[in-house]
Amino acid sequence: MIIVGSGALVWRAAAHAVSAGRTVDAVVHPRGEAVPARARGLECRATDDVNELAGFLDDTCGDRLVCSTGNPFLFRAPVLDLGLTIVNVHGGPLPGYRGLPLAAAAFAILRSEPEFGVTLHRVDAGIDTGAVVDRRTFPVSPTATLEELSIQVTQACHRIFADNLDTLDRAPAPHDAAEAPGEYFGMARLAGIAAHRDDPAFARATDLGVLEDFHPAYAELFAAARSGAPAA
Repeated sequence: MIIVGSGALVWRAAAHAVSAGRTVDAVVHPRGEAVPARARGLECRATDDVNELAGFLDDTCGDRLVCSTGNPFLFRAPVLDLGLTIVNVHGGPLPGYRGLPLAAAAFAILRSEPEFGVTLHRVDAGIDTGAVVDRRTFPVSPTATLEELSIQVTQACHRIFADNLDTLDRAPAPHDAAEAPGEYFGMARLAGIAAHRDDPAFARATDLGVLEDFHPAYAELFAAARSGAPAA
């Protein structure tokens, strides 16, 4: 198995997989990201674009399974043409909340969603549009901040990875044709969050708390939205 991603989720997943006896052929992460001590015994490849490593993935992936978690990359051809089974741990309930997990969580708070969740799904040519393998939901406190919900999401992402570790490549669940297609939450959607300044949940939906240092671009965007300044 090759694991692709960034931050605590990818390194925690790799360490858990090894401790559970799974072979981790490599970890692919963004260029410039430090490899933590617990992963230095693994083959780690840094890149600006995972698709540039198609040959490496094809040659190195022994069981033909690629799992992404905390992944900032989008899989495109030629990786999608290799015949690999590629699954992604998405920080949001699909299909309702596709896109960036922080953006999705912010709007879930604005909408006073009573529950949120995470999803394990197959990767296809779309963005978070592949068939669902597993989905987990959890209640959202009516007073939750973006910091608190994001931490819940991170913890749930690791749990769904760990719980499915032995069968990550299993067939997806049958598709429910009646299920709504959902929405995409990206930076363009988030840039308009200032329009919700009068919403009672706005302060909570833009409160990153201790996560501000890890997400400076989001912190800057939220600060501008709170002040009424136009998004950069």
